[in-house]
Amino acid sequence: MPEDYEPKPVSAQRLRTHAILAILASALVIVLSGYAQLGSPAADAAPAPTATVLRVIDGDTLDVRDDDRGRLRVRVLGIDTPEVHRPGWTVGCWGPEAERFATETLTGQRITLTADPTQDANDRYGRTLAYVNLADGRDFSVESVRSGMARSYVYDDKPVSRYPDIRAAEDEARAALRGLWGPPCNGRTESTPT
Repeated sequence: MPEDYEPKPVSAQRLRTHAILAILASALVIVLSGYAQLGSPAADAAPAPTATVLRVIDGDTLDVRDDDRGRLRVRVLGIDTPEVHRPGWTVGCWGPEAERFATETLTGQRITLTADPTQDANDRYGRTLAYVNLADGRDFSVESVRSGMARSYVYDDKPVSRYPDIRAAEDEARAALRGLWGPPCNGRTESTPT
């Protein structure tokens, strides 16, 4: 800069404009940083349902109509319920109750199916492996186990991602002797060949 340079005076209007812009920029930074910390409202809410339950096969298997994929048979991840329809086998203790619970909770309901990256997409019978989330966001696996209608289940030594929550619900049901953990089953729900 030349030695004889004199800055021009800044008008009061220009100062106010710069101050307002600085305040707005600061406010935007605060809002965006808070938004990033909280996550988007849509991400925090339960995802929109994408399927309708047509029929319950048993306590852990159902037929659904997925909005994009059509009709699917779904094996619910992370749980196992006593047998009710296995040809050549007895009905497991608490099997009918688990089937009734699933029927009353799920039939006709809009749900969200969620895959688990730790598990295969389908089982050996071609059933879609997925969590079932109710429209209000509750996980059917956790609710079923908490109610004593199912037990936590680990297939091939690979626990599902939600295993800790499912197992905690099972511990709660066991402690309360709820459902299959109380009489007459007392946790023994095995089927035997006929």
